[in-house]
Amino acid sequence: VDFSELNMIEIIGGGGFGQVWKAMWNGTPVAVKVLSGSAQSKNVPRSVLEEFAAEINLLRGMRHPNICMYMGASVVPPNRAIITELAANGSLWDALRLPLTAPYVACDGEVAVGTARAMAYLHAGVPPVLHRDLKSANILLDKSYTAKVCDFGLSRLKAHERSMTGNCGTVQWMAPEVLANKSYNEKADVFSYGIICWELLTRECPYEGMTAIQCALAVLNRDRRPEIPKWCPQPLHALIRSCIKKNATERPNFAQIIHALDSMP
Repeated sequence: VDFSELNMIEIIGGGGFGQVWKAMWNGTPVAVKVLSGSAQSKNVPRSVLEEFAAEINLLRGMRHPNICMYMGASVVPPNRAIITELAANGSLWDALRLPLTAPYVACDGEVAVGTARAMAYLHAGVPPVLHRDLKSANILLDKSYTAKVCDFGLSRLKAHERSMTGNCGTVQWMAPEVLANKSYNEKADVFSYGIICWELLTRECPYEGMTAIQCALAVLNRDRRPEIPKWCPQPLHALIRSCIKKNATERPNFAQIIHALDSMP
């Protein structure tokens, strides 16, 4: 993609990787993730550029109704960017902070199932694709409130400067084995998904009032988890509890999660 063809409108997000812009491209609204430091190409670490290229190759092969659609990339310095579909209703994190009268509210079940289907698709790849940064801020909602998982492309870039500070960063969704710097597999994403289901249920930030470091220590040293409300239906309670188990081998896979969700009344 020729970067000059993009009409950049406004910044709609950001992270360790750079900024996300709303833009128009050939008459179509798109999201453009611009790599930070790309204005001075010599300032971009080689490892970041290698990840950037690898992620574009990864995204090119992905087509799923619940994954944010890749539309192209600008790879010529100084404007390195990834172009994806624009989700009209922002992120799930934002939607969960809307009043209960908002049109989104009736869509919790579909969002849970759609996110699980996207993750099952990623994990079924050869080799499996781990998201590694699954959280409500990385699930976008299109105009009909269909869930679109995003940022598995840039989640690896974010890992270069993942910080342990901030009150609602990535740490709150991380599995214990990831926090402990141990080896991990697809079940780390399952843990993160369990926290997202808890968010859908309670509309709260996990571990509210705790810093990221306090949260990490509580999960690692005291096996702390967000409290599931007593009024939670038993099948959903059991599913969330199984997803956030300390032992990764005891967590379900996404095929099992989808089956459990489909079986719920």
